[in-house]
Amino acid sequence: MVSSIVPGANGAQSLGVDARFTRPTQPQRNETAAQGDKVELSSAAISSARESVRVGMSQVHEALAAGHDAQAMLVKIQAQAKAGDQAGLTDTLAAFGQRIDSAIGRGAVVLAGEDVAVQAEPGASAVTIPGVDLRLDGGVLLVSGDAQAGDASLGQAAQKSMENLADAMGRLVDSARALEAHQGFLGAAEAGARGDFDADGARLLALQVRQGLDAAGGMSIANAEPQAVLSLFRV
Repeated sequence: MVSSIVPGANGAQSLGVDARFTRPTQPQRNETAAQGDKVELSSAAISSARESVRVGMSQVHEALAAGHDAQAMLVKIQAQAKAGDQAGLTDTLAAFGQRIDSAIGRGAVVLAGEDVAVQAEPGASAVTIPGVDLRLDGGVLLVSGDAQAGDASLGQAAQKSMENLADAMGRLVDSARALEAHQGFLGAAEAGARGDFDADGARLLALQVRQGLDAAGGMSIANAEPQAVLSLFRV
């Protein structure tokens, strides 16, 4: 504005700025954590997160195990279709269908295509485990429960199902690794044996744990059986 331009200091032949129109000084943003900053990591919050992660890992392990069974089933039905073995094909499809229905009945909703949200760390955004519908003719598997050995398209459907399955299992492995990192963080936080951490301390703790997991190549799942399943889907 013109009215904001005034003579310079001491009548000098230069321009000054009317103090009434100056912009107030903005406080400098502090990017470092202050000593008083706290990250709430109460025992109850940690326990709740650990339980949520446990449930999430259970869902992932169930889905990966079912994926391994699906892989074996697809290989078998390709051979049965080629041999024209209708009786064997019917038994194979029925057994797999019952296996998946039983798992879903026990609560493995991921196998019904449902996403599962895991509150993996106190105050953090939820981690989503993507649903993988492994029911026959349910999305990933393109083979019908009443498939016929003489159907010329059965082999192609089985092959496409293999490709879909590999993609789905890859996403589940990614979820497992993410949950591993959260498990490591929560375990270290719990081992600290105190309710609050300084913000710097909590961030450093999380970073150290996650870096350690990265260095280990995501191999820190405690349960050896699910880990064996994971290895089947690693490239």
